Amino acid sequence: MKPVLAPAASRLRQLPARLGEVLIWLSVLPFFVLCWFAHPSADDFLQANDVAKHGHWGYVSYLYFHWTGRYTAMLGWSFLNPVSYGHDKAGYGLVCFLLLGAMLGALVWLLRTLLRGAGLTARQLGQAGAGLLLLIAFQLPNTAEWVYWLTSAFNYLVPGILLLLALATLTLHIRQEQPARPYHLVSTAVLLVLAVGCNETIAVPVLLTTWGVVLHASRQQRRPVGWGVALAVSAGCAVAFLAPGNTARVVEEQVASPGVVGCGLRIINFGTYCLVNWLGNGVLVVVTVLLVPVFARLARRPLPLHQLVRQPLLLTLLVPAFLAAGLFPVIWVSGNVPPPRAQNLLYLCFTVNWLLAAYAWVFYFVRSAPDLALFRLPAFARWLLLAWLPLVLFTDYNHHQRDPGYRFSTNNTLLAYRDLLHGRATRYDQQLTARYRYLRSTPSADVRIDTLADRPVTIFFSDISPNKDNWDNRAYAEFFRQKSIVAEPAPPW
Repeated sequence: MKPVLAPAASRLRQLPARLGEVLIWLSVLPFFVLCWFAHPSADDFLQANDVAKHGHWGYVSYLYFHWTGRYTAMLGWSFLNPVSYGHDKAGYGLVCFLLLGAMLGALVWLLRTLLRGAGLTARQLGQAGAGLLLLIAFQLPNTAEWVYWLTSAFNYLVPGILLLLALATLTLHIRQEQPARPYHLVSTAVLLVLAVGCNETIAVPVLLTTWGVVLHASRQQRRPVGWGVALAVSAGCAVAFLAPGNTARVVEEQVASPGVVGCGLRIINFGTYCLVNWLGNGVLVVVTVLLVPVFARLARRPLPLHQLVRQPLLLTLLVPAFLAAGLFPVIWVSGNVPPPRAQNLLYLCFTVNWLLAAYAWVFYFVRSAPDLALFRLPAFARWLLLAWLPLVLFTDYNHHQRDPGYRFSTNNTLLAYRDLLHGRATRYDQQLTARYRYLRSTPSADVRIDTLADRPVTIFFSDISPNKDNWDNRAYAEFFRQKSIVAEPAPPW
């Protein structure tokens, strides 16, 4: 009997881990499924019209001199958005899916690079990457502006992917034996230059962090270290910040800076608000506590990750400092807080920085006091916390979940499943598909169409309005070759 019972007992012990793995994948699944229900809106159509006028490369040049210096994002808008090739729906969801898959792939590759030597299987690394993706997606301020609106995705999702890849290539460079091969460092510089060309929200903290790391490493080693990377990032920021289009945009939008004091106070105020909301629901804190014993076991192995976490205090200070630097550009220029799409990117960086800082402290104490009882979480506490996490996934404690504004501390997984299972995403897709068919077949005219009856909160960004003179209405009409288009309330059933 013993040989028969042993495998059964082993499978029983593995059951909680298997259930956790299934729960993680089921929790990220709806975000991938919803990609196929995504539709273009707002700037997607405006950009497509300008590409048709100026050509793909001409559009990039036009934007640089008339609107923005975000050179990487402009390439995405011009060359990688299907709408820029005259499509309405075709290929749009596929690009969303590929970008989300690239985010998952970047997370897995980063973990594989950091934890090389830990003995993790491909399946375990995939599960860990999916878990980290879930941790990021779970309470993003706005999922619609994360991946389901491509104009925003090239601005704010792509730089997140690039930063994860840059951290991985930097780790590969650091762990090399001397003499180190330069191509990993060159790859890091290229990825960072591409990242700062996506938006100012990430460019400023990346610039400051890069110079901080380079100066600190050069001082420690008493020789120049990584100056080429810092200079490359500085050059990228100069190209983006000094674009003539930035000045033209500020003048056209008539924004005004709140000044040094006003900017500082708003950064402190809103930065504190972000930290309270991102940590206040307890999800990130509980996951970190549960990971402490895992961190302690990993800290006893020779891992490439340890080259990055030798300064726990500096990594801890980086968490709020990176956030504050990210908030600075928008608040300094306009006095307004960054839009939800920019907050999405800041939350991604915050999550990664938080976990690195937490691991750094565990690594520090493992080296100082390897037998510290803190690393051994009591069984009852571990099981209570593990039972609490699935409960969170099936509830939504934010009564502002349908608020079109900032949706902090929201269970996005539950909202995604609601949009799918309640048919809201399907009806949204069907109505827009029928609208495109009608607009393509109708001769040029002053067209009136029904407003959207279903607006799935997880993927809907915007729609045209009853005012035909709005810029998005005009862009919509030009794209579909109509004189004008307005949206009217749907007729009663």
